[in-house]
Amino acid sequence: MPTNSGNFTVSSAFREIRQARNTSMVFDRIWHPRLSLKTSFFMLRLLLGRLPIPDTLRNFGFHLPSKCFCCQSASEESTEHLFSNGIIASTVWNYFGASCGLQVSGSYLRSRIVGWWLKSYDSDIRRFIGRLLPSVVCWQIWKARNKAMFEDVQMRSNVICQAIFSEIRSIVDIHFKKVGRVQSFYLLYDWPNSSDVGITYKLIRWETKESGRFTLNTDGCSKGNPGVGGGGGVLRDSNGLPLIGFSAYFGETTCLRAEARALLIGLQTCAQRCFRNIYVQSDSLVLIGILQHRIQCPWHIRRIIRQIWQFMEDPDRFSHCYREANKVADVLSNVGVSHPDQQIKIYETLNTFPTMARGAIRLDRLGMPSIRKIRSM
Repeated sequence: MPTNSGNFTVSSAFREIRQARNTSMVFDRIWHPRLSLKTSFFMLRLLLGRLPIPDTLRNFGFHLPSKCFCCQSASEESTEHLFSNGIIASTVWNYFGASCGLQVSGSYLRSRIVGWWLKSYDSDIRRFIGRLLPSVVCWQIWKARNKAMFEDVQMRSNVICQAIFSEIRSIVDIHFKKVGRVQSFYLLYDWPNSSDVGITYKLIRWETKESGRFTLNTDGCSKGNPGVGGGGGVLRDSNGLPLIGFSAYFGETTCLRAEARALLIGLQTCAQRCFRNIYVQSDSLVLIGILQHRIQCPWHIRRIIRQIWQFMEDPDRFSHCYREANKVADVLSNVGVSHPDQQIKIYETLNTFPTMARGAIRLDRLGMPSIRKIRSM
């Protein structure tokens, strides 16, 4: 009896460990940092069986008329039919599976999703796409279904596949900062191994504006994302002379929030000292895309973005620069992390700037370039 009791305890412990690992894996895939929050919440509801689909509503005692929008025949709409084994869903999954060499046995939705998540990938970009694609596929199918239901727009597999490819390509562009716009999912998935990929080198310099215009460079950082963060920035004239700079301590934050807060503090500081005709440079592609109305603003920084637009509405005044051209702001943002006792430090003359920031300012004024390696199609 003690032995059996001991074996039962050990096996139960192993089951709990396995279950904890599976839960952690699912959690990491659903709440991927590159997925939008609405997509993550949708996937959580889908996997928990909480979407307002007739077969789910029936379990709660709601018996409603059921008509599938993805088939010409009068089929009943169900979660498995809509997202996995229906005509539209099967076509979409088979298209991306064929491009990636993935064949999932069975047609159950969970099998398809887990098959993508557990597949062994031979490159970072393939692993990145494989983690994201199941959520994006399900999200785009759901959007197409709702358009068919509420806007009478027919569901088409080719339209859904194009929407999935566009979203994946945008996320890959932002995450890997790659150059070139591939025209098909197959080329995107095969991008690291393509014979057309070449390595080029580019000289990067900080660019000044014409006389009478000022350039505000800002940057934010988070040691862990989320983690302890800081921000920094510098305003310079057309000759590269610093007019004012700052470093700020933010506490626990994310990278994107730190970037946005640093820009807001920079604009507030410039406004307090009556500087006008300002152009902003940031090395955050996501932040610049949001400010130029090209990327949807996440809810957790929406208030900060609205405050930024109150200071500067013209999207042409926001521009992206490479990190090599944003060294001064990068140095100041890291300095900000080091002074939690003082929320914001202001630097009004060149001699008051931190030593590394002064060196970066002098190199920028001399036009000294940095070398950036770029992988291009």
